[in-house]
Amino acid sequence: MPPLGLAGLLTPPMCVVCRSGCGRALPLCADCVGELNLAPVIRKSPPPGISEVVSCAPHEGVARALLAAFKFRGLTGLAPLIAGYMADLVGSGPCGQILVPVPAAPGRKRWRGFDPAGELAREIVRADSGFTLADDLLVRRGRGSQRGRRREARLAAPPSIESTGVSPACGFPPPAVSGPSAGCRGGTATLVDDVLTTGGTLTACAGALAGAGIGPVSAVTFTRRL
Repeated sequence: MPPLGLAGLLTPPMCVVCRSGCGRALPLCADCVGELNLAPVIRKSPPPGISEVVSCAPHEGVARALLAAFKFRGLTGLAPLIAGYMADLVGSGPCGQILVPVPAAPGRKRWRGFDPAGELAREIVRADSGFTLADDLLVRRGRGSQRGRRREARLAAPPSIESTGVSPACGFPPPAVSGPSAGCRGGTATLVDDVLTTGGTLTACAGALAGAGIGPVSAVTFTRRL
């Protein structure tokens, strides 16, 4: 079903960002697609514990509006489009074969009814079968959410992230082979998140993975706040 669901079949398709007319193949109009395609890829200043971080666009304009529609309007059908941009980036850099979504705050996940980072990670794996999805490798403790907190508060109190220590998808303990089926421990990993703000959550995730013997850790996000 398209991102607009049944309503999209009954009314002319409209761009999810600017509400102008668009074709049925994409949920964006030509102007919004053009702006998104021209957005600068950001590769700089990885947070502590992260070897490399790459973001598809600054957290502004069409990219920000598209992400908001996905996360807050429940348009989960946008995941393949957003993840497609991310897959292009992780497929061109020195990223790890293990794809690990940043775990959502439990309260936020219940409120939304889905996990944005998890959805994006699954779509990236569908686009590039060279990755192994490990969506059960990290857990987030407590009820706290970073949304709405000032930068100083985010940095002072990062979320509590722990490794489960075992992921059936990655084959703990590791077999004595290398490559995508080698298991997680001792391997590299790529964290997946929708937006990078301060980097505190990515750092917490990297620390949990390091404690499980996984590293180096890189990261990919759709947008980044500058």
